Amino acid sequence: MGIVDIVMSCAKNSTLIKTRHYIEMLELRQNGIVPDDDGIIDLLSTQTPVYIERQTNDNFKLFYSIDVTYDLIIVMSCKSTSPYKIALITIHQQEARRRPG
Repeated sequence: MGIVDIVMSCAKNSTLIKTRHYIEMLELRQNGIVPDDDGIIDLLSTQTPVYIERQTNDNFKLFYSIDVTYDLIIVMSCKSTSPYKIALITIHQQEARRRPG
């Protein structure tokens, strides 16, 4: 099972771990581009990222296209595989033209 399927499954089952840093950054950065927590969970459970960057063995940076100008970047860590536990680390917006690949 790939990281996208794991994230979608965890989001649908409400088993994502929301770190304190993620919650703080979500509140700080929420605007017309960065959705609220419910919007993030909906995005994670229904959308496929446009780009995935593996940072370490367990950490991933997922790029979601929000509009023509911006991507929403969600950094997460896979904490366990049986059952899967995904921790949301941080979130921010970034200009889509800066997307790798």
